[in-house]
Amino acid sequence: VQGGGDMGAIPNKLPGFQDIERDADARARFGHAYGRPIHPRYGWHLTQMFDAMERRELTTLYVIGENPAQSEADVNRARRLLQGLDFLVVQDIVMTRTAEMADVVLPASAAWCESDGTVTNSERRVQLVRKALDPPGDARQDLWIIQQMAARLGLDWRYGHVSEVFDEMRKTMPSIAGITWDRLERD
Repeated sequence: VQGGGDMGAIPNKLPGFQDIERDADARARFGHAYGRPIHPRYGWHLTQMFDAMERRELTTLYVIGENPAQSEADVNRARRLLQGLDFLVVQDIVMTRTAEMADVVLPASAAWCESDGTVTNSERRVQLVRKALDPPGDARQDLWIIQQMAARLGLDWRYGHVSEVFDEMRKTMPSIAGITWDRLERD
């Protein structure tokens, strides 16, 4: 959860918990890094997303590593709304109840043992994770899946190694600016 928040998975924050509406400097930093303006507008949190599905303002959903068809408090409503979507994509390591409902399932690797990267714990410690096993079958690492998706949308997101993603994060997130990949490998 901490790492997801660090990466901007909170609808009112950019990576590093920088406010997307109130922090013009952060928007400028990300706009420069990404080569396009960052609009100062909050996204929807999960409850608002389900409300938007009910109003038919949200008709397509890409779910990564979550299972709202099983985890929502009102699973009957959640399932009804997910089934009513025009298009549902699920990226996960197992065939969840939500994945069973999806139009497309993207088989992901288990990040903790099948890919390189970092994790951030609730104490804000960033730790290196090293791949121990190859993903089984057609499973792919999250970075590979996301890069393939970006390419199909006309974006040129070429990262040769996860350390390049981490370096990009360091340049845009003051909270980890002093941490380098080399330092993580040494510790």
